[in-house]
Amino acid sequence: MRVAFAGAAHSHPFADAANLAARGAQLIGMWDADDADRRDDFAARFPVPVFTGLPELLAERPDVVVATPRTPRAVDIALACAAADVPVFFNKTVAADAEGLARWEALPEAPRFTSSVLRFAPELVAFAGRLPSRPRAIEVHAQHDIAGFLTAGRSWQDSPSGAGGTMVNIGVHAWEMLDVLLPGVTVEMLSATRVTTDGTASELLATVHARADGIPVMLAISGVAGADRYAVRTWHDEGLRELVLPHDADGLGYGGVADAVLRLGAGTVPVDATRTSAVYRNAIAAADLARTCRGRLGT
Repeated sequence: MRVAFAGAAHSHPFADAANLAARGAQLIGMWDADDADRRDDFAARFPVPVFTGLPELLAERPDVVVATPRTPRAVDIALACAAADVPVFFNKTVAADAEGLARWEALPEAPRFTSSVLRFAPELVAFAGRLPSRPRAIEVHAQHDIAGFLTAGRSWQDSPSGAGGTMVNIGVHAWEMLDVLLPGVTVEMLSATRVTTDGTASELLATVHARADGIPVMLAISGVAGADRYAVRTWHDEGLRELVLPHDADGLGYGGVADAVLRLGAGTVPVDATRTSAVYRNAIAAADLARTCRGRLGT
């Protein structure tokens, strides 16, 4: 399968390229409009030719595109891929706010999807499949050090108008994990708070309390220093169930993403658009609530 890359805005396409090549895919080119250093690093590492424009890349007729642009470019790339009849997978995020999500949801139907890698984490999928009954409550933790997002080249990820800041850029991982447990659920927000610091344009961490189909849901979305930690806890009449995802790439779902991209190129869209909309509606609503004055706890 011939795979093209549109954008190198963060680290994910490097992992995707390595995993796809390991599965026998042919990597045919890279285009990026904003991040020349990462674009050139990507092209040298794999190696692939660099294209000066997206139309030129799509003219190579790839079987599928892996798109990792800065978030505001996502809709335009989706439109270009649809016009060229090329399936496209978008690394998160595709919308930073309600206006951006409305643009994404208004796209014409075409073979595309977007997802956090965590949706494909094997142990999370297995955990969801063996829950003994409908949960009485759910807790989700998503921890990813945001130090990288505070550097000059990646500060757009910390910006509420860029990738949505910590509550959307990291929060989408938490909401994707919840969607694995409760497919397609849109929650009722009860409260959300955030801790701010002088070092971030968004927030250091946040907590969210919500109700999902009558089930209390608690989320901790964190960018503090230290190792990643993605975890879920569910309460049932039969007792407590807990999972902390392993730290290795396949354990976090990177291999599953590569397999999903190949399925997309072969004609199967792995994630329904309605579930993507639910994830982003939840993430954006939580961010909006926490960013009101009453939701602010730190300085």
